[in-house]
Amino acid sequence: MEKVTVSIEYIADAMEAIMDGWEQYLNMETGEIVSLSDGTWIERDDEAEALAEEIDTTDKYVRLPNQYDIHEYEIMEEFAYATPNPQNQEKLLRVLRGRKPYRNFKDEINRLGISESYYAWRLITLCKKAKNWCEENEVPYEIRTEGLDI
Repeated sequence: MEKVTVSIEYIADAMEAIMDGWEQYLNMETGEIVSLSDGTWIERDDEAEALAEEIDTTDKYVRLPNQYDIHEYEIMEEFAYATPNPQNQEKLLRVLRGRKPYRNFKDEINRLGISESYYAWRLITLCKKAKNWCEENEVPYEIRTEGLDI
């Protein structure tokens, strides 16, 4: 099977868009990413069942990391620890250890005016995870964003 080269940014974008109850797969021949419901929230139709059968019976699909593999909380926590301002760092760590850490973290980065920095950090982190995933799964990849040091 001839494997297609994919961009790290394409894989990172797909990882960013993953939702609970869904799995994403890379078609190694075409480079297309397909999504498939795990059946928890949405009933699979005939087309989805055919895709699931193809995924299970061929070796041309590789599952992308899902939300449990990505560890969003760890990304937020690493950003908090890397924040150079000690007061901001303390505020971010406090909201992460409280109730509703995801919602409150996003509110706090907006209040502190550092949301752009966080989302840049998150993108780089997802690109690193995408690169590692490609290497682990022997997926040929390229980095399209000039200066992206991952």
